[in-house]
Amino acid sequence: MELAMLGADDWPIAREVRLRALKDSPSAYIADYEAEVTVGEDGWRERFSRMHWVVARDEARIIGQASSVRVADRPPDERHIESVWVDPRYRRTGVLRAVLAELAAVEPDVTEWRVWVLDTNAIARQVYDRLGFSPTGERQLLEDHSGRCEIRLGFRR
Repeated sequence: MELAMLGADDWPIAREVRLRALKDSPSAYIADYEAEVTVGEDGWRERFSRMHWVVARDEARIIGQASSVRVADRPPDERHIESVWVDPRYRRTGVLRAVLAELAAVEPDVTEWRVWVLDTNAIARQVYDRLGFSPTGERQLLEDHSGRCEIRLGFRR
């Protein structure tokens, strides 16, 4: 497995993997494929202006991805992990652990990592638990009026 940081000119790669993720596991995300497929180059370049993106490859095939973002109302040493996905054939093989370690390596001053997870996504909650994340006690209802809720998990290094 090879890990790589993506730069702004790599936005088509991040977009393609994001769309694969939304097709593969639509119930794991708030975003949906139909909305995300309409985001063009300008939207993706804007994302790259505020986020770091890491991908994992097995030869030429991308098998995992995650991004980190600084949230304005949170402490400067905290980052949120977003757009997480691992190819189903590579789950439970350490891909996500490696991708998150790479994000941490490029942001050495970050001591707090946070991630929002749908409260109905038991698999993601188990994965993050195995990686050392724990509930912060924060919850938020989604703005889509679906009644769904997210819980925030955190990891301190």
